[in-house]
Amino acid sequence: MVSDVQHTAGVQKPAVQPPTLWKRVRRRLYRFTFTKTKLSTKNLDRLCREFATPERTLVIHSEDVDYKPYFPNAFTVTKRLDKPADMHVDLYYRDLSKIPSESYPLIVCTGLLEHIPDPGRIIADMRRILKPGGRLIISASAVFSFHECPDNFFHFTPYGFKLLFKDWTRFDMLRGASQPFETIGILIQRIHLQCDIFPLARPFIELLFHTIRFLDVFVVRQYETRQFLDERSRIDSMLPSNLQAVVVK
Repeated sequence: MVSDVQHTAGVQKPAVQPPTLWKRVRRRLYRFTFTKTKLSTKNLDRLCREFATPERTLVIHSEDVDYKPYFPNAFTVTKRLDKPADMHVDLYYRDLSKIPSESYPLIVCTGLLEHIPDPGRIIADMRRILKPGGRLIISASAVFSFHECPDNFFHFTPYGFKLLFKDWTRFDMLRGASQPFETIGILIQRIHLQCDIFPLARPFIELLFHTIRFLDVFVVRQYETRQFLDERSRIDSMLPSNLQAVVVK
């Protein structure tokens, strides 16, 4: 007789039963979506399009966007073995130490920094790899859902970025990736993607995350704090889904 409990390394774990047909159908209904692309991806695509170049580029964490049209001479690095890349590395990108110092004039790194338990270490590694005067194009989570857990350690503010890059020469750009209502739309889509939701409600929620961004036209000014609502606290986006920066070594 086959036991209902599997024994692994002395720890008893319940045997995983395959889902029944009804459970599979129910899962599809509770997670169905008409939208196949993530709203947050278009902001990364815009970032890459804005700084596109034919020069040699190191693209770290290369699966978020199709980088090839923007950086045709890219050397791509990723931890995901199921994704094509020029170099596959360990979970926390410690293998970047194998890339020679001062070997690239440009590094592109998106959607990775929040998944590194010691972000200062990978930032130092990228600084080492860049040639003198080289640039890092980077994007990381700000106001965003938990994702890729348990390896989701940090979400960042502009002040956090300034602290992390305090030893670099300067910022050529530091901005929020999305406007506040656009960010809310991105978050609503993440609820849609990461939650089981009653099927009849899903189309209405989907319509909401596509349309709520149009409310941004009514936002006149934005401030990073309520402590003083004047020029001291004016900001480009007080609720961005991601921060984007171009930092010079």
